[in-house]
Amino acid sequence: MNQVSPPEVSTDPVPMPRRRVAWRMRLLAVSLPLVLLVVLELVLRVAGVFPDNSSQLNPVGFESGTSFFPEWDQKLGTPKGEGTRRIFTLGGSCTYGFGVEKPFGDLLADPASRSPLEVINGGYPAYGSHRVLAIARRAARFSPDWLVVYMGHNEFLEDVFYDPEGLVARMEQAGEFARGLHVVNGVRVLLGESTTAVHSELPAEFFGNENYPLIKSPDMVPLRMSLLREHVLGIVEAGRRAGAVVIIVPAVPNLLAPPGDSVHGPGVDARSGRLGELKRAADRKFQARDWQGLGETATELIALDDHFAMSHFWQGLSLLGRGMVEQGRESLVEANRRDRRGTRSNPQVIETISQAAAESGARLLKVDRLFDRKLESEFQRLIDGGDQELFLDHCHPTQAGHALIAGAVRELLE
Repeated sequence: MNQVSPPEVSTDPVPMPRRRVAWRMRLLAVSLPLVLLVVLELVLRVAGVFPDNSSQLNPVGFESGTSFFPEWDQKLGTPKGEGTRRIFTLGGSCTYGFGVEKPFGDLLADPASRSPLEVINGGYPAYGSHRVLAIARRAARFSPDWLVVYMGHNEFLEDVFYDPEGLVARMEQAGEFARGLHVVNGVRVLLGESTTAVHSELPAEFFGNENYPLIKSPDMVPLRMSLLREHVLGIVEAGRRAGAVVIIVPAVPNLLAPPGDSVHGPGVDARSGRLGELKRAADRKFQARDWQGLGETATELIALDDHFAMSHFWQGLSLLGRGMVEQGRESLVEANRRDRRGTRSNPQVIETISQAAAESGARLLKVDRLFDRKLESEFQRLIDGGDQELFLDHCHPTQAGHALIAGAVRELLE
């Protein structure tokens, strides 16, 4: 019987010309969109259409990150004038000058001095020590004679970590590059997205109350203090390599501002009827200016729960009201130590900055005692319902407060 043979399957490789055509088609499919985007980007740039109008609050920089204060390149690129002393003031919103006309840096110049003084403000609101470190490294490129650092209020404001490989920094740079492309901005316009936004590592909802307290647990404080120490050492090293003298000024908290978040200690029943009764009693006695009674109530509250910040705050006010200023200050410091809100310099922060400054050989300038001299009169203003002389709020100095800081710094410059 005749059987039909199965068709023969060729095992010969694909002819070379056909393989070349296939690779060319693949290459064309990948490269053509890129070529079109490049051409479109060039056309839009030449035409000046869809520029990047956004402003950038620089993210965590470190050495491989984004440049802070890009205007310094043009402003400070030329050599200093003969005899000119150049000072950079670094820090957060206090250094920046929140709420005042002239921050302490602007008050450093002495009209009677023969040598010109050039002061560059390198402070910015909400910047913690990790950003100050990056700015100090940048300032070191511009022949500083002095770096004056006033910081401490923002150490719990952001989640920070080290990026030794520079991966996060490169991702940030890629994002900035993309924002600068006219094609990308054109797409944003077509999608209805604003191109004049302010970009920041802090999300818009950060300052909502749901994010507080910032100090979630006492366990996070030692970790943050370890990072703070490294940042202070890095700031001093950056200044030293540039031949600058570094002055470290731990930020001064307003001890008369009540704790932002009082958290009960472990094992304490926050719903206890006795606790609630004592809190209400303390408030009534404060309103009545019954300092002796307030002290007795605060003492009982502290015995029930030593962790509760408001108990120590009330104790401090009661002592001030009875004329015991130094003891009152100590109680207010303890209240600040227990405040979990984390938006002002607390004793742990001040101690860490001071120890790191001493360890590094920087000049440590503590101005808290200058403010403490006014503690009694500031307390009297408070209970009289007036504004404080030295503070605008929980941490920002008034113009008079900035003058105190400037006077102390000026003495070291002379």
